[in-house]
Amino acid sequence: MLTFIHAADIHLDSPLHGLSRYEGAPAREIRQATRKALDNLVNYVLEHRIPLLLIAGDLYDGDCPDFQTPLHFSAQMSRLREAGTRVALIRGNHDAQNRMTKSLRLPDNVFTFSAARPATWKLEDLGTAVHGQSYDREAVLENLALNYPDPVPGMFNIGLLHTSLSGTPEHSGYAPCTLNQLLAKGYDYWALGHIHRHEILHRDPPVIFSGCIQGRHIREPGGKGCMRVDVDPSGRINIERVELDVLRWQHMELDVSGLKTRGAVLDLVSRELENISAARDSEKLLGLRLTLKGTTGAFSDIMHDFAGLQAEIRNLATDISGQTIWVEKIFNQCTPALDWEEIKASGTALAHLAGYMQALEQDPELFKSLDLDLTELRAKLGGTGVELPDLDDPHTRQEYVSRCRDMVMTLLARDMSSTGNGS
Repeated sequence: MLTFIHAADIHLDSPLHGLSRYEGAPAREIRQATRKALDNLVNYVLEHRIPLLLIAGDLYDGDCPDFQTPLHFSAQMSRLREAGTRVALIRGNHDAQNRMTKSLRLPDNVFTFSAARPATWKLEDLGTAVHGQSYDREAVLENLALNYPDPVPGMFNIGLLHTSLSGTPEHSGYAPCTLNQLLAKGYDYWALGHIHRHEILHRDPPVIFSGCIQGRHIREPGGKGCMRVDVDPSGRINIERVELDVLRWQHMELDVSGLKTRGAVLDLVSRELENISAARDSEKLLGLRLTLKGTTGAFSDIMHDFAGLQAEIRNLATDISGQTIWVEKIFNQCTPALDWEEIKASGTALAHLAGYMQALEQDPELFKSLDLDLTELRAKLGGTGVELPDLDDPHTRQEYVSRCRDMVMTLLARDMSSTGNGS
């Protein structure tokens, strides 16, 4: 019987920039999340007496600013050595050999694969051979898997690889290869890293991205962890996902269609927060992003004091969850409940503006005539987390012009009605 753990993309002590911009952000808990997730990983290995741990690259997020991070990792590996657990480790693009200037000699139970060439680590007592190669630099663009050694006869063969496979929109194309090329190696299990989303690419033999052990931002939502693999004497493999994260991210879209007042919107938000709080693991901190959507009569009130609404929602989250739900951001994608046909038939300035903005939605050439140059604005927004839409895409352009039209027309209609000037 063989049991091992496949983990990857720990990004230990990853620096999370810009937390000061978020109101009430639990900065300390977020910054310590990857370290606590590593501790959970080691504790699980020790509790279940697992003899082998695989780390498929990106242990670190980059060169460490000091020795505190490698000291913590080394201490955890010493705990595993005392229990007799071996650790197989490869470097990925974030902790490639030429990027790391602060490193320590690790305990002798840790085998770090060389970046010079692929190698095999034989564990005779476990009947296991682990094959792997580290990155020597960040951008490894060649297919490393092609040169991995042949499987060792009579042993359970594991391939340890940090790769994007054929590439994904979210990740750079490092150590590219195909699934068929991996299967052709004849290994019994492929332990992959680099893609932070858990994914089983093939079941027999297993080819698996374990995903990261801790989500670091809203683009890494849901539970994160590692794979536990049990191999019985006949060679049959059982895989189980083990969650290790201490902070979880979630994006909730809330439809406020038909609601007429700000109070009704807050009541709906309160009910949804109570549902989330009741259903989740109260030990984990939740980073929640909320997007309000739908056509609502409360649009004007929402727009008039959106900062106040955000504060109310954050206050609700704190009150309901006991400070275990942190609202990271709130987006307003609502549209106003307006009668466009009535506005266009009114013959007022609003009618002319409504007709023009509708034409912008439908006529790409008219939109191009605006000659919008967003280069300078994009540069100023760089690093803020705010992204401008791709207005060259017809669907995106129509969506954003429609939203702008709704907001502008609602505000103008409200202002004109308050002054009695509709001409």
